[in-house]
Amino acid sequence: MVRNYVRKSKRATSYTKEDLQRAMEEVRSGRITAYKASQRFKIPMMTLNYRLRGIRGVKSSSQGRSTAIPIQEEREVLKIVGDYVKRNKLKTPFKAGLAGEDWFLGFSKRHGLSIKKPQSVEYARKKSLDPFIINKYFELLKNILDNLGLRDKPHLIWNLDESGFCMDPSKTKVVGKRGTAASRTTAGAGRENITVLMAGNAAGHKAPPLIIFKGKNIWNEWVAPDGQGFPGTAYAATANGWMESNIFLKYFEKSFLKEIGDARPVLLIYDGHTSHVDERLIECALQNNVTILKLPPHSSHLLQPLDLSVFRSLKSRWDTEVIEWQRHHQGQRIPKNHFSKLIGKVWMETNPDIIISGFRKGGIFPYNSEVISKEHFDPLAMKRWEKHEKDNNNRNDIHVNDQDQAGPSVDQPNQINRVINENASEGSTTTFEELLLEKVKQHENNNLKKKRTKIASGAEVITSSEVVERLQEKQQKKTTSEKE
Repeated sequence: MVRNYVRKSKRATSYTKEDLQRAMEEVRSGRITAYKASQRFKIPMMTLNYRLRGIRGVKSSSQGRSTAIPIQEEREVLKIVGDYVKRNKLKTPFKAGLAGEDWFLGFSKRHGLSIKKPQSVEYARKKSLDPFIINKYFELLKNILDNLGLRDKPHLIWNLDESGFCMDPSKTKVVGKRGTAASRTTAGAGRENITVLMAGNAAGHKAPPLIIFKGKNIWNEWVAPDGQGFPGTAYAATANGWMESNIFLKYFEKSFLKEIGDARPVLLIYDGHTSHVDERLIECALQNNVTILKLPPHSSHLLQPLDLSVFRSLKSRWDTEVIEWQRHHQGQRIPKNHFSKLIGKVWMETNPDIIISGFRKGGIFPYNSEVISKEHFDPLAMKRWEKHEKDNNNRNDIHVNDQDQAGPSVDQPNQINRVINENASEGSTTTFEELLLEKVKQHENNNLKKKRTKIASGAEVITSSEVVERLQEKQQKKTTSEKE
């Protein structure tokens, strides 16, 4: 792109914003035609028509293409950079302490920046990626693996998760002529999803899936033909086609426990959705020496093995299978028994290495608490975590040095004060993130400031007496309220 563009045409400078406004008023009042207004005020006919029809707004105060962000916002960005330089007392060639356009263009080029459409991220998911919560989970995972002796036993570490499979997927692309729409015949306008629960272990072994249909009963027409589905596939029906706690309990008792064999102890990891947590489930797991670890809320996309590597591959092949079936059965809806057959087929064909990769990416097996990079965390939360860790290390160093001495050190308070002061001085530098947060204030919703009852922490072992007591108390309160 030309850095200093010289305009050759004078069309944009032949009239002013006031001229355009007067021309529009004359035409709308009926005193003159659009053609005569164009001639009198020297405004291009197309431009005047666009304004009269409301296709475009009023004449811009600048010429050429509109800026990617409003001029006022660009100035705000440069102002923030100037504040950063001023607060941290940096030496720069900026005039009056403010960065200019040339600096911004060079900065964008050096760091590979460009204007992008931002991706929507659920606030709860963003907030849950707190290093304090995630590191607490990894510390808990490490203790469980050590206490159960599972560091070298991947076949005893399991993960299960559910996902919806669409009866009319649309991921697969087709080849078509340019300038014309490409279509595909489907059975109906709606997109029906069927819930499927799947489980696998860190050694790549797959458990039979659980298919949940919407309905009151399971009919023989819904079950895959003998020898054509995944061996041992379980089926269930609920009013909305979603998982329910009693359905999950039956799957755990009759399918999952049977599949994992007699080797114990077993560690089962999942997201801890309310449909997966039940007092009867916990008691059953304790009786069968199965430890259940609940993942922190809204962290499945970074910690859950099946979400990390399995479902994307699985659904891609599922999409291909359904499209192939639709080519030979145009206008027909996939029968439920054929759905069960296809699900079993793609699950059986899933490469075990993909499941193993999910456990590795989640830092479960082999254990790795550093799998989540710093970029995923909120910058300010990450800064607090690093300071917290540094303070702990400094206190531990002081404690070790004191133990090496013959007696208690009278200088210990001074040592601690010196460490705190050093940390304070080191953390006094104002970060760019802090400046941004000062400029962008989060709206506080007063309706959210209600008294809350803690149900579960970020990550916890739900096969524990504390959780059982909590669920019993919750059930007792529910029973009491129903009697009243």
